[in-house]
Amino acid sequence: MREKGNNRKDFEQLNHKIDKLVATNSQLVSKVSVFCKKIKDLETANKCQSKEFTEAINGLKTTINELKATIKEKDSEIADLREKLNKDSTNSSKPPSTDFYKKPNPKPSTLNSRDRKGTVKKTNGGQKGHPGRTMELKEVPDAVTRCIPKACVGCHLFGTCQGTVVGSRNVVDVAIQTFQTQFDQVQYSCPKQGGATTKGEYPAGVNSHFQYGPTLGSLAVTLSSFGMMSLSRIVETLNALTGLNMSDATVNNMILSCSDKCKELLPELRNLLLGSHTIGFDETGIRVCGKNHWMHTASTKDLTLLVSSPKRGWPGIDDCGVLPHFKGVAVHDSWAPYYNEKYAGATHALCCAHIDRELQGIAENYKQRWPKQFQKLLMAMYVKKSELLSKGVAKAPDDMLKEFSDLYDKIVERGIKRNPIPKVVKKTRGRPKKGKPRSLVDRLQKLKDDVMRFFTDFKVPYTNNLAEKSYRLSKKKMQIAGTFRASDGGERFATIFSIIDTCRKNGMGPIEALFQIFTGTFSLDFISQPAG
Repeated sequence: MREKGNNRKDFEQLNHKIDKLVATNSQLVSKVSVFCKKIKDLETANKCQSKEFTEAINGLKTTINELKATIKEKDSEIADLREKLNKDSTNSSKPPSTDFYKKPNPKPSTLNSRDRKGTVKKTNGGQKGHPGRTMELKEVPDAVTRCIPKACVGCHLFGTCQGTVVGSRNVVDVAIQTFQTQFDQVQYSCPKQGGATTKGEYPAGVNSHFQYGPTLGSLAVTLSSFGMMSLSRIVETLNALTGLNMSDATVNNMILSCSDKCKELLPELRNLLLGSHTIGFDETGIRVCGKNHWMHTASTKDLTLLVSSPKRGWPGIDDCGVLPHFKGVAVHDSWAPYYNEKYAGATHALCCAHIDRELQGIAENYKQRWPKQFQKLLMAMYVKKSELLSKGVAKAPDDMLKEFSDLYDKIVERGIKRNPIPKVVKKTRGRPKKGKPRSLVDRLQKLKDDVMRFFTDFKVPYTNNLAEKSYRLSKKKMQIAGTFRASDGGERFATIFSIIDTCRKNGMGPIEALFQIFTGTFSLDFISQPAG
């Protein structure tokens, strides 16, 4: 009985402990649920904060990327503006007239420097080896004036003294005077023809009761198309020199008549050009009636053809009428229209002066070394070619040509490595920009044969300066007049100047050539050989 009582007591104690444990467990469960709820709340809050932080971080990353892109764009824009600011006639295709006051002491190009390195500028005047010329005096002067001592003037013994010429000085001057010729038409009654009346005929070109002669006409057109003077200035000048009373309309009619006569010679001039080995092609902008037109040129050392066209591209080149039919070497810059498939019959050569200026611009604006190396290569080929020609060698040896060709490839490869094509971050319309250095490198690689043409064919010049010189006076005309005010003014100027410049290149002065044109005696037969 006592054991049962003890067991019962133990059982009750156990139950009491169990109850306490259950109560404690319930409390713990309650606390755990509270903690779980807090944990869930914290997790929810953490997720919200994490999402906000992630969004904020992503937003900052986007802003940073946008700022980087903006900075890159602004850096590129600043570089472009700095490059434009640094451009002048020595490192770009800009003409010297646009340099204004920016060149107090400009660096000479490699071609025009005395040491061929672009450091020592040529001195003014004739260079070493240049043939000198001076005016030759007449053996018998037109007039002789005796310079008598002042003390002898009025002396009663002057006629009895014997004077001796101890020195002579000559003054060459020009006497301008008008000369009027009257042509009388004579009529006879011929006894051989039974008294029939017969009249003399006026010479060709004498067409009215009063007109100006070919000498005055050639002078007026020369002042306009070669002297680049305006009509009013020509009239004022001629009236002051001759005492005449000409009008602007008179001079304009002289120009129109001369242009019509010169136009008849253009087909023959084109045929002479097509027979040439090498022709330089170029174009420049002019203004006609306030609108943009283009002056296209095809020139050699003996021939010049200028054509005015409202189009710059291949339509304007076709208007010139030479390159579409030309089978020789066409020298030009690397402007794309010259490589149109329509002109596949011609062999192309690039103007190395243009390339030299582009290389100079990249060396100055992008601080790269390979452009200077390429400039030295071009000049080394130019100097070597000059040396070979002076020795009577008409072609470069194969080993020399291979040496220059290999060096060409190495320098181009350096340029490619120095200017990798940038990755496209954001696609835009058109082709992605490669940058000017890489664009030039790719062009040099693609057009290697055309760049080296002046060295592989010694008849091809190093530059296209002949073509550029041919239209230079048209730019001077624009500086003076601003525009051709007649719709056909540019065409008439180009036609007349084509004949004038061709004659100048062959030793005939413009006034003499225009005089023959006005009198109908001019011919291009004096150009015996097509220019090379």
